[in-house]
Amino acid sequence: MTENPYSPPLADVQLKPAEPVVPDKVLKKIKNAVFAGLLSAAVTLVFTVIAMNGTSLAGFTPWQMIDVVLILGLTFGIHRRSRVCAVAMLGYFIVSKIVIVAETGKFSGGFLSVVFLYYYAQGAIGTFEYQKLRKAQAS
Repeated sequence: MTENPYSPPLADVQLKPAEPVVPDKVLKKIKNAVFAGLLSAAVTLVFTVIAMNGTSLAGFTPWQMIDVVLILGLTFGIHRRSRVCAVAMLGYFIVSKIVIVAETGKFSGGFLSVVFLYYYAQGAIGTFEYQKLRKAQAS
C-alpha cells in the first residue's frame, strides 16, 4: 500500500471568480451614484432634524424622515449594483423635483439638481453595464 487512506481526495476544482471583471469606469459610475445618494440623504436628514426642532427651513417637515430612509435604501441597492434601485432613485429624484416645483412654483437649486440628476443617471447606466458584463462573463 503506497497510498495513505487518510489523505484528502484530489480533485481538479475550477472556481469561477465571485466578481466579474468590470472596467473601472463602470464601477466609478456606480460609486459616484452611491456618493450622491449618501450626500442627498445626509442633507435631507440635517434639514429634517432642524424641522423637527420647530424651525421651518426650506419647507421641510418631520415627514421627510421617510424620504431619508427611502434614499438610503435605494442608495444601498445601487451599492449592491441593483438596476431596479438605480432606476427607482433616478425616477424618485425627478418626481420629487417636479413635486417641489409644483408646490413652490420655483425651481430652486437648479445647478445642484442637474448635478445630482447626472450622477443618478450615470449610476443607472453603470448598473446596467455591470449586469451586462456579469451575464456575459457567467456564460
